[in-house]
Amino acid sequence: MTTIISLDGGLGRIITAIPALLKYYQNHQDEEWYIMIPGWDFIAWGFSELQERTFDPDARGSFDLYWKASQIISPEPYRLPAYYRNEISLREAFDICINNSTDHRDLTQMQLKLSLPEKRRAYEIIEEAKFKQQKKKSIVIQPYGSTATPHPTGVYDDSLRSMPKNMLDYFIKELSKDYNLIYMGAQEMHDPRMYRPELGHNLREWAAIIEVADYFIGCDSCGQHMRKCFNKKAYDGFHIIERDVPFYPDAMRISGFQSHMASRLNEPRIEFTQEEIETAYQEIIKNIEGERKKEIKESKEIKGVSYE
Repeated sequence: MTTIISLDGGLGRIITAIPALLKYYQNHQDEEWYIMIPGWDFIAWGFSELQERTFDPDARGSFDLYWKASQIISPEPYRLPAYYRNEISLREAFDICINNSTDHRDLTQMQLKLSLPEKRRAYEIIEEAKFKQQKKKSIVIQPYGSTATPHPTGVYDDSLRSMPKNMLDYFIKELSKDYNLIYMGAQEMHDPRMYRPELGHNLREWAAIIEVADYFIGCDSCGQHMRKCFNKKAYDGFHIIERDVPFYPDAMRISGFQSHMASRLNEPRIEFTQEEIETAYQEIIKNIEGERKKEIKESKEIKGVSYE
């Protein structure tokens, strides 16, 4: 019997499926099975358990393999009520869908396998940022999700997964005084106050840069999942910026209409006040430098000395 596990969706959610795929391998080592991932098959590179089993359906001849399969597993974690109730993570939801398991104790943490050339290229990018911006530490900022679009008055994301303009502007203005800022995102939305390196299209190099950088600030997109793979300090997973207002679950992949209605009710969640933005900034500094630098900055502000 030949089984194909068919994954779809954005890169971030594919990354969260890797632990469940590794667990599937442990339980089915002697069976014939494959993983089909449109567009993101490179995410399995480096895993001896997964690399040779993974293919892109758009590759020549791949449909022949699909045609011969006797079983297709199409995991959809967004259809699990427990996920929407925040009772399980996306990583655990994939374990349920792929392995039919609710015991997640044998599930590995999220991980990616980077090659030596990818790591070397990441160090080159960090050095380029240091040369251009002349700071000691570097921060990768991914401000926009995949649904963000340019607009004459700014960048907007109706899914509310991107950083609001007033918050991003403040972070860039303040953080650029002391840190190299590396922009992760599309060219058409690039703020020239951040350095945007020229990279390939498979995003593995971005994973390597996030691993090497000193800090990561991201929205609800693939960067935060990459950061989780390397246990990188960040203001997205370990420290979440959110307002103390009600949250209405988005019925993704279940009801487009309900998703739209939830987004309307969730708009206040990104309407950060200036005070909230400044508080978030202070916490970022604390996370990067520890208490000492925060105390120094506050001391200089009290004495009327600018923080340079």
